[in-house]
Amino acid sequence: MISLRLIAAETARVLTGVVLIVSGLLKAIDPVGSALKIGEYLAPILDERWAWSGMISLTLSFVLCAGEFLLGAFLLMGIYRKLSARLSVAFFAGMTFISLYSLFADPVSDCGCFGDAIHLTHFETLLKNIVLLPLSYLVLRDARSLRHLFSRRERWLVAVLAVVGIVVFMVQNYRHLPLVDFRPYRVGTDLRAEMAREDSTLQAGLLATTRYIYERGGQEQAFTPEAIPDSSWRFVKVQEDATLAKYKAKYDFTPMDSLGNPFAEELLADPGVTLLLLAPHWNRASEGSIDEISELYTQSLSMGYRFYGLTASSAQEIADWRYLTGASYPMLLMDATPIRTMIRAYPGLVVLRGGKIIDKRSFTDFPTVEEVSRYLHHLREPNYIAPAPSLACTYLLLAWGALLILGFLRFWARKLHLTLYLKKRIHYPYKRKRSMRKNIVAGNWKMNKTLQEGTAFISELKSALSVKTLHCDVIIGAPFIHLATVASLAEGSPIGIAAENCADKAEGAYTGEVSAAMVASTGARYVILGHSERRAYYGEDNAILTEKVRLALANGLTPIFCIGEVKEEREAGKHFQVVEEQLAGTVFSLSPEDFSKVILAYEPVWAIGTGLTASSAQAQEIHAHIRQLIVKKYGETIADDCTILYGGSCNASNAEELFAQPDVDGGLIGGASLSVEKFLPIIEAFH
Repeated sequence: MISLRLIAAETARVLTGVVLIVSGLLKAIDPVGSALKIGEYLAPILDERWAWSGMISLTLSFVLCAGEFLLGAFLLMGIYRKLSARLSVAFFAGMTFISLYSLFADPVSDCGCFGDAIHLTHFETLLKNIVLLPLSYLVLRDARSLRHLFSRRERWLVAVLAVVGIVVFMVQNYRHLPLVDFRPYRVGTDLRAEMAREDSTLQAGLLATTRYIYERGGQEQAFTPEAIPDSSWRFVKVQEDATLAKYKAKYDFTPMDSLGNPFAEELLADPGVTLLLLAPHWNRASEGSIDEISELYTQSLSMGYRFYGLTASSAQEIADWRYLTGASYPMLLMDATPIRTMIRAYPGLVVLRGGKIIDKRSFTDFPTVEEVSRYLHHLREPNYIAPAPSLACTYLLLAWGALLILGFLRFWARKLHLTLYLKKRIHYPYKRKRSMRKNIVAGNWKMNKTLQEGTAFISELKSALSVKTLHCDVIIGAPFIHLATVASLAEGSPIGIAAENCADKAEGAYTGEVSAAMVASTGARYVILGHSERRAYYGEDNAILTEKVRLALANGLTPIFCIGEVKEEREAGKHFQVVEEQLAGTVFSLSPEDFSKVILAYEPVWAIGTGLTASSAQAQEIHAHIRQLIVKKYGETIADDCTILYGGSCNASNAEELFAQPDVDGGLIGGASLSVEKFLPIIEAFH
C-alpha cells in the first residue's frame, strides 16, 4: 500500500514540476523581456549605460529560463531526482526572499514570474513561493522514493534533449521575435482603436471616481464633476481614486517629432503604409542589416510609403548612427520603455497601415535587398497580416515532450504488462503480500581486500549509512580472516556480516576448513552457500551443500543460498528446470520452519563478472517462477515471506529498475561491493 508520505511527495513533485516548466517556458518565449525585468531588479547595482549591463542581464535571463524549465522537466521525469530536488528548494528559497524584497521595496511593477503571459502582484508572487517552498522540501525529503520514467541508462537522452531543446528555443526567440507575443503591440492590433478605447475607459473611470472638495461655513463636501456648486462654495482640492492615480497606460505610444510636437495621431490616422525602424538607443543597435534598411527606405519612398526611425537616443547618438550607416530617414523620439515593449530586437521593424500593426520583424528577419521590392508590394494588399512565426524552433522541445509522453505510457504499460504476464504465465492462486519479506543488499568481496582494506571499508560504509534512512538490510560477505574484526567494527550499525563459505563438517581433522560454529563465534550472522564459483571450482554438489545448510542453521547462521544456470542452459531454455533441480536437491529437503530462515539468491552464471545483466523482465520472470516453486512446496505464506536476491553484474545503473520488480527483493553484489562509492547507490536504490 502506498504511504500518505509518498503520495504527498509525488503530488508535490508534480505541482512543483509543472509550475517550473510553465514558468520557464513562458519566460523562454521572450528571453529579452526576462532580461529587461532582471535589469530592473539589478538597476541599483548595474548602470544601464555600462556596455556590459545588457549582456549580464541577458545571460542571467538565459540561465534562469533554462534552469527553471530543466528543474521542472527532471522532476517530472524522475531523473537526477536528488540534485533536482535540492536545487528546487534552493531556487524557491531564493525566490521567496526576492518576492519579500519586492513586496516592501517595490523595485518593479510586476515580478515577471510567468513572463508577460500572466501578471501577478507582489503579494500573489510571495504567496506562490510560500506554497511552493514547502512542497519542494517534501520532494527533497523523499527524492529517492519518487517514481522514474527512464532508467539510469536512458536518462541521458531525455536530459540532453531537454537541455538542447530549451537552449535552441531561447536562442531562436532571441534572434527572431517571440514565438507567441503576449504584449499589447502584437501583430493585428488596431493601435488607434485600442488607444481610443483605453483613453475612453480611463476618462470614464476618472469621471466616476473623481470628486471635487468644496467648503462653505466651515463644512467640506464632495461634488461630482457634473454637479459643481455655485460661487458661494470655496474650492479646496481634487480627490482622485488611488488606483487610477497609479494607472499606467497599456498603450503608451507617444512619438514626437524633432521639435517636440506630438506625432502619434498623424501616424495612426494615415490610411497608407508606415514603416517604423525602432531602437531604444542607436549606439546599441546592430549594424548587420544596414544594406537592407537602406533599400527598405529607398523603395518605401518610391512607393509612397512613409519611413521613420523611432528612438529614445540623444541627438549625438542619432548623429553617430547617421554617420555610421548613412541613414537619411527622419527620426521620431519616444521613451525607451514603450519601444522595448513594441519590439524585442534592436533595430526592429514595425509596419502600420491605418493605425493597425500589420507586421513586426527582427533585424535578422529583414527582407534581403533582393526581396525588399516583393515584400513592400505585399504590404499594399488590403488584408495583409504577417504570418505567425514558424514552429521550427520548437521541434526539439516537441521531441522531448514526445519522449516524456512515451515515458509515461511505457511506465504504465510495463506495470500492466507485468501484471497480465504473471496472471497468464504463473497463475498465482493467491493475492501477493509482502508482510515479512525483507529487502536486502548483500556485498560479496570474494578473495579481495586485505584485513586493513576491509576494516577501512566497513568504517567508511558505517559512517555513510549513519546519516541515511535505510529501506533495506545491508550485508557484507567477507573472507574468513576478516570476520571477527569487521563483525566487531560493524556492531551497533545496520551492517550485517556474512562468511563466504563454511565446511560441510562440524569439526575434526580437516586442515584449512572453517566450520559453521567457528563462523558463528566471530559474530557473523550470515553465510553464503552454493555460490556458482564454489560449485564450478571446488565441485560442491547438492549433497555437500545440503549438509552445509543444515550445519549453518544448527549454529544460528542464516544461509544465503545461491542457485542459477550457466549460459548454455539459458540458451537451451533450461533455466526453469535447472533452478528447480537445484532447489529440489538441497534446501527443499528442509522443514518448513528451517526453510523459512533461508535467503535465496538467483545468480545467472552467464552474467557474473561478464558485464552482462539479465533484463528486469528476465529477472522478474525467473524470480516469480522460483516463488511459485516455493508455493508448491511450502505454501503461500512461506513463499510470500521468502527473500529472493538477484546476483549478476548488478550495479548502480540497473539496481533501481531490477529492485522495482515485485519478486526481486534485493541483490547479491560482487564487483560493485568493493567500493563504498559504487555500493552506496545500490543500497539507495531501495525506496
